[in-house]
Amino acid sequence: MTTLIRTSSFTGFREVASQLGGQADLMLERFRIHPDVLMDEEARVPLRSLVGLLEFAARELDCPDFGLRMAEYQDLHVLGPIAVIARTCATAGEALEQIIRFIGYHSPGIQLDLDLSENHAPRLLIDIRLSGPTPRRQMVELAMGVAHNGMKLLYGDNFVAQAVLFSANHPAAQARYRRYFKTAVCTGQSCNALVLRDEQLNQRIEQQAPYLHRALEQYFQQFDLQATSDVVSQVERLVLRMMPIQRCRLPLIAEQLGMHVRMLQRRLAEQGRSFDEIVESLRRDRADHYLAERHMPMSQVAGLLGYSEQSVFNRACQRWFSMSPGARRRQLFE
Repeated sequence: MTTLIRTSSFTGFREVASQLGGQADLMLERFRIHPDVLMDEEARVPLRSLVGLLEFAARELDCPDFGLRMAEYQDLHVLGPIAVIARTCATAGEALEQIIRFIGYHSPGIQLDLDLSENHAPRLLIDIRLSGPTPRRQMVELAMGVAHNGMKLLYGDNFVAQAVLFSANHPAAQARYRRYFKTAVCTGQSCNALVLRDEQLNQRIEQQAPYLHRALEQYFQQFDLQATSDVVSQVERLVLRMMPIQRCRLPLIAEQLGMHVRMLQRRLAEQGRSFDEIVESLRRDRADHYLAERHMPMSQVAGLLGYSEQSVFNRACQRWFSMSPGARRRQLFE
């Protein structure tokens, strides 16, 4: 099934492309996006088209920070009614929970999670879920920039994250990242995330409207967007979170979900899945994602996939692609 995204996420594309001397409408049509469709913010187009468009524009216009430049034109309001329900919550932490809960309305390909496992350093995790080795740096940076701007809407213009984490390793982009986020930035990490502070989650939101909040909740529930109710989605989220620390084992995942191992296995089997198959699928997908980062060392790729030894990753690559990690990386850039 094709993963879609609301066209509000194209906000700023024309402006940035024009500033750089590009012909925005021709670029849109190259990716089979009719320019007129952007006039309807509730319209939806394939997420892969937006991802490809941003990478193409960055390359053709020689603008490696194209996604971040677009983010300057966007904030929480690009999420439409999700932004409204967030603004009607009592605290910023509750607002984040609602955004995470209903982000599928905007696009099921954007994955958000709030990781509270680190003391005094809650992390808003952001990922773009697309199969295959599709380059997605610009889309990740757009999503991170929009999330940062969204935090300003919730917390006020003085919002500053403790740190910002990027899974890609782009040393040349460090200065640009620091200027945009105005905080410490770490690349080559296990995830893309805004690292927050405990007190930020508890911050009160001044304007609340409980009746509007309940009405919007009922509106969203008709779309059945609670991905967290899907045990496969829950397992995938936990595996992706625990993979880099080499803890994505069935008993640990079952414990996190408050289930007995056999119950979790039975729930997965009811949906035609198994734990090992989920881990294998996610590792294969992530492998291409990391191998597409030219400067990421193979040892780091292996570690991020949850392998304690490079040799185990090498064997996995032979199983997935019938070639070594180095050969697969070269193939991705052919």
